[in-house]
Amino acid sequence: MRWHKLLICRRISRLPWLTKGPAALGPIAVRCLIAFALLAPAPAPARAADYEKVVILGFDGADAGLVERYIREGRLPNLARLRAGGYYAPLRSTNPPQTPVSWASFSTGLNPGRTEIFDFLRRTEGTYLPEFAMIKEGRRPLMFGDHNPAALGAIAALAAALAGLGAALALKQGLRWTLTVAAAAALFAGALAAFAAVRYLPRAVPTATNARKGLPFWKAASDAGVTVRVLNVPDTFPAEEMDHGRMLSGLGVPDMRGRIGSPSFFTSDASLALADNQFSVEIVRLPGRRGLLKTALVGPLNKPFYDYVLDEAVAGLGDREERRARRGAVEKELVARGVPRRLDVPFRIEAAEDSLTIDLAGQRQTLRPGGWSDWFAVPIPVNPLVDIVSGLKGIVRFKLIALAPEIKLYMSPLNFHPECQPVPFTAPRSFARELLREFGLFKTLGWPIDTWSLPSGLTDERHFIEDMQATAEVQARMMKSALEKGTDRLYVQVFDFPDRVGHMLWRLYDTGHPLYDQRLAKEYGEEIPRAYERMDGIVGEALQRLGPRTALLICSDHGFASFRRGVNYNTWLVKNGFMTLRQGASGGKTLEDLFDRGELGEFFQYVDWSRTRAYAMGLGNIYINLLGREPKGSVAPGREYDEVRDSLVRQLEGLVDPETGEKPVRRVYRREEIYSGFDPRLIPDLRAANTEHYRIGWQTALGEVPPRIFEDNLKAWSGDHCSNDPDLVPGVLFSNVKLARPDPGIADLYPTILALLGVPPVEGIDGRSLLR
Repeated sequence: MRWHKLLICRRISRLPWLTKGPAALGPIAVRCLIAFALLAPAPAPARAADYEKVVILGFDGADAGLVERYIREGRLPNLARLRAGGYYAPLRSTNPPQTPVSWASFSTGLNPGRTEIFDFLRRTEGTYLPEFAMIKEGRRPLMFGDHNPAALGAIAALAAALAGLGAALALKQGLRWTLTVAAAAALFAGALAAFAAVRYLPRAVPTATNARKGLPFWKAASDAGVTVRVLNVPDTFPAEEMDHGRMLSGLGVPDMRGRIGSPSFFTSDASLALADNQFSVEIVRLPGRRGLLKTALVGPLNKPFYDYVLDEAVAGLGDREERRARRGAVEKELVARGVPRRLDVPFRIEAAEDSLTIDLAGQRQTLRPGGWSDWFAVPIPVNPLVDIVSGLKGIVRFKLIALAPEIKLYMSPLNFHPECQPVPFTAPRSFARELLREFGLFKTLGWPIDTWSLPSGLTDERHFIEDMQATAEVQARMMKSALEKGTDRLYVQVFDFPDRVGHMLWRLYDTGHPLYDQRLAKEYGEEIPRAYERMDGIVGEALQRLGPRTALLICSDHGFASFRRGVNYNTWLVKNGFMTLRQGASGGKTLEDLFDRGELGEFFQYVDWSRTRAYAMGLGNIYINLLGREPKGSVAPGREYDEVRDSLVRQLEGLVDPETGEKPVRRVYRREEIYSGFDPRLIPDLRAANTEHYRIGWQTALGEVPPRIFEDNLKAWSGDHCSNDPDLVPGVLFSNVKLARPDPGIADLYPTILALLGVPPVEGIDGRSLLR
């Protein structure tokens, strides 16, 4: 190849316009210039052989527009250095641009139709009820299930009989005496074991399954012999065992109450109430303001001994009223037997004039106003047998917000203790103990930063920032330690603080937001750029610890936009004849209703399905009430289905907000326009993508029908992205590798990472390598 470049060089150097005339270069200069241009090696795409390790750092919600602005302002020197010496491009998110949806495509290289993570919420199969999309909750038999009393009684009887027989023989007793002792021991032990099994052992225990489809790239790498560490990546619960890997699960891990995060607020103020609120927050009333106060930590639901018993009692009963009556009767029986529905933990508070002491689970800590406690390790009592064999244990922190005029004491969500994993959130399970030894107690909740208390009106911006900073610092320490050890060829970690800061504080960044407050903006308006500076600092810490042959990828799953106004699609459907109610609009729902809706469920309870053609659920999803798919479908497949969809697309795209004159819906996507390979029984028929400043209304997300189509967003949760058109909220992609393509999508990272590691490509994915 070198000889033909020399020939071209010789011929070009003889062109008259280069060597003659007033602007001509001298022949020697021309030849040197061309030689350098043609003989110097051109920048080449990265090759797998160039890299021994790959490090991927994800920053949830890092917005391309803000990153580019802060680089111009000189606030992000490490990212600027990566862009100058390596690669940068805005990163195309999924449709919709939601955290679990985007990270699922990142992990698997598949579009959301194939991962089946297309929203935070999905319909429960065969119903109109919403459920969380990431996890399928289930139950599994404990040991022998329904046969525990008989099986354990028989095992205990046999063991006791053999022990009694051995003892009698050792004492050289007669045959009759020996048999009598063995029979008595067997009878006693068998009866005791059977009683214990009936009284203290559940027939079934909760379990969970990851609803995400597809093979994650770290599993493909581990299967190829690559050592792997994965920390805090969404859609990884339960943690998956790998031959050569360790994992700490991210978004999807619940708190001990089975929620995405449910903090508690202890107060002596009898008048305190939640602000208009869609979140899961517990208010616990204290019996006084000073002295010794007895209260209780709100614990997990006692599902194996309470909820499962109720479910079994009504199984097979078809009539709704019969089920309700039977359920009520069994609940009374459980109460009479002293079986609680919730496993609360009593503790004491000693309130003085200037401090408050918490006495919980044998641990005492004293707080002054504004102070945070260390972690409390809290055993959760179930019953004597379970507590001994496999006890539950959680961890909580407190912050004393105020002592006067009333006590206001915040408690974090009840996290699983790292050593307590009824469903594994680390793989192997021993990995949790490794982290515990090195870092002490740490949050295990998949949504670790509290974004619930501030919108509920119970805490302030300072509280949120302190919680965010403490969480981010622990995550950064874990990264620095792992990179310093350098034992992993593939390291993946996601930091969630940019997203949470955007959600909570965008109203102080956007002067047009209805909750913009100049005083608060002066105090906290710099917190969004500070979060991006924190991100840049973490990138700098990583760069300092990278070896010379390590590929670094910095990415985010989506960007951000202001959430000024909400659009309630179910209300619009009612007012435009697509949905019919039997009576007026229903009352509001909260996340607590979603988690704790009972066996009967009460979502969409006023809808007349026989006269309803469409309904909205989740963050922009619209479903056709289709015959053969929905329980009470009214729209025939084929022509009628197409006509209803076409009409919805046309009318929603023409919708105008009368108060602003803006069109809130940028585009309505038909599912086949954005997904491939999907299950038509599962995937929504349409997705309404919002313009900037608009988001799906709070109540519509939970399937409700509030009175108005449009409403101001008057919550601290003021920035969003979940229902925007993905073109408006791109993420970012930086690398020290000179990638070849300028238009990356988040699914493209999958084949790129495997190629950098030299791992054979996985067939059938949707992403395309950025190395070519």
